[in-house]
Amino acid sequence: MSTLRVGIIGTGSRGITCIGRQIAEQSRELDIVITAFCNRTESRMQIALDDVNEAAAKAGNEPFSPRFYTKAQGLIDDPGVDLIVITSPTAAHAEATIPALLSGKKVYLDKPIAHTMEDSIAIRKAEEEAGNPMIMGFTRRYETPWLKLHEIVESGVIGDLKMMLIRAVLPYSFYFQTWHRTRAVSGGALNDKGSHYTDVFNWFAGDARANRVNAFGGRHVFEEEKDAPEFCSVCDRDCPYRAEVAMPDTQDQMKGAVDRSYETETDPLKRKDNCVYKSGADIFDHASIHYQYNNGIVASIFYAVYGPQAEDEETLELVGTKGRIILTRLRGEIDIVTDYGTRSHEVIHCKSDDFESSHFGADKRLVREIAAFARGGDSPVDGKYGLEATRMILAALKSIDEGGETVQMIDFFETV
Repeated sequence: MSTLRVGIIGTGSRGITCIGRQIAEQSRELDIVITAFCNRTESRMQIALDDVNEAAAKAGNEPFSPRFYTKAQGLIDDPGVDLIVITSPTAAHAEATIPALLSGKKVYLDKPIAHTMEDSIAIRKAEEEAGNPMIMGFTRRYETPWLKLHEIVESGVIGDLKMMLIRAVLPYSFYFQTWHRTRAVSGGALNDKGSHYTDVFNWFAGDARANRVNAFGGRHVFEEEKDAPEFCSVCDRDCPYRAEVAMPDTQDQMKGAVDRSYETETDPLKRKDNCVYKSGADIFDHASIHYQYNNGIVASIFYAVYGPQAEDEETLELVGTKGRIILTRLRGEIDIVTDYGTRSHEVIHCKSDDFESSHFGADKRLVREIAAFARGGDSPVDGKYGLEATRMILAALKSIDEGGETVQMIDFFETV
């Protein structure tokens, strides 16, 4: 394959702000172009095109002129598309991903794999039946500090891995402001964000598999208020969770990242400024989740989406038989104590040169990985891992719904 031709299904923030803009910036270097867009709202495709062509121009690359489709099948059937990038809302993943996989074309699917076990299993079965592995967007696997950490753990310096903890105290009120606010569309904020974390656990646990979970969670802050306004744009409250227009390449998610494609939208599911206090949301704003693996590893998620902006808002702590490691994501920093604490304390600063770009440089690396994969390389994370990550999250949600009862995952969920 010479020039790699990409079609993007879902031209929202993930498809364009992260992946599309990175394709535009690296177009000449990777010999990759965008030849098709698909979105049910045609006006958003033009806005998306303006965004990626702005990024291309800044990088000194040629502009794109993609074909527009309002139905996924049209883009999938387009002979001018080699790689299909799927970044639509989670509940729409199966309807695009299954025919895309069966078409034989290369497929990128954003995380999480789906919002239900039924759709997750169906996607994985299609991937296996077609013999067409896809590549998924679990961004921690493309961030330099996390890759370095995995190397360190594999080297054995902290002995055998026994415990894992992800602390995620996040300023992510946008989960209550967008389509993520209902499980029927997203599987919940825990599925969207937490599937990153369960994938990290599985990545570091290797061949081991989580077999039971108990969890507690609910709503502490974003509780329903009878007099809540519909949208931030019609509200005059002094509210710390007000969604405002944000620059397309910002890392600041506190402000809701409302771009101009949503300014005149009337459908609440398509808005990005739903009031966090209005009725209709059935997701959680906090949770404490505890997994046990079949080799004895225990792993926990300490999670809240109403946290403050802070440098330590996401950390991963690993404990082995000879030491411990703490990774602080926003600082790109790894803190290590080894040999039972007898060696000196070591801190490794491992920010990449692209750390200030989207997802701390992961999206730039991801586009490179996608290009290599589409040209015949192996997938670092395919649907098998996506299915397992969501399986673990949905098991945790069941435990929360049942008041913290332990869920035996192998008994509750069919697997493939």
